[in-house]
Amino acid sequence: MKKIFHSPRDVRLACRENRLEGFASDALAGFLCVNLVMMDKQYAGEFQAFCEANPVSCPLLKVLPVGEVSAPDFGADLDLRTDLRSYDVIRNGENAGSVRDVRELHSPDMVSFLIGSSVSLDGYLVSKGMGPSWGPCIYLTNVPCQSVGVFKGNIAVTMRSYTKEMADQVAAFTSHFPWCHGAPLKRNDPASLGIVDEVKDIFLPWKGGGWVPEGHDKLYWACGITPSLVARAAKLPLMIVHTPGNALITDIRTETLFDRKLAYSK
Repeated sequence: MKKIFHSPRDVRLACRENRLEGFASDALAGFLCVNLVMMDKQYAGEFQAFCEANPVSCPLLKVLPVGEVSAPDFGADLDLRTDLRSYDVIRNGENAGSVRDVRELHSPDMVSFLIGSSVSLDGYLVSKGMGPSWGPCIYLTNVPCQSVGVFKGNIAVTMRSYTKEMADQVAAFTSHFPWCHGAPLKRNDPASLGIVDEVKDIFLPWKGGGWVPEGHDKLYWACGITPSLVARAAKLPLMIVHTPGNALITDIRTETLFDRKLAYSK
């Protein structure tokens, strides 16, 4: 039986105590989930500039002061070192493994970045009758980010499929959520992103199995693993990032991020 959580704080405490099964974004729908990147302060200025130069792929929500691990405006009793279900430890660009707690790895000289994630919308869309027919899954593309200093690389995308009618509705609705990557970058046409074989080119598969139903449209959003992939390519001595899919759940309701001023154009 799936455990019922009553608040984002309950989900974070389950992560802290290694009790959470599955992703935090699935445990409690309708709340902003954020991706995490931690690095030494000497690289932080350039990385912040990189995120600001690539706001669709890297919607930067918060840069914490050096050494800070709490973010009270995002969640009560929040500790960035313990409250994600899984962290990837990157040394010199190589994944040294995943851990549940980074208190021993975190140093007072580290800066933490909170970056928006499209998983904030998944459960919310389902609750509004706009759930996907397949996905999400992640692809790497050949579309370059704007480089800043040592930070350079291509964007990643998250794909979900919908009926043609639903795809119109979802694309327009998500365009009002820039902090969760906003509108899809592409509709169908994976080759324009450098995706040659959709089955073989998947970077992170959807664990639900199957494949996109025939006749359904595929929407491709910018993906929140882009900043961590770019930072990894910079081969920093030590970097801590969320394990893909394991975004941090916050106390902020997704619906409050809706920006009415934005308009979607195909």
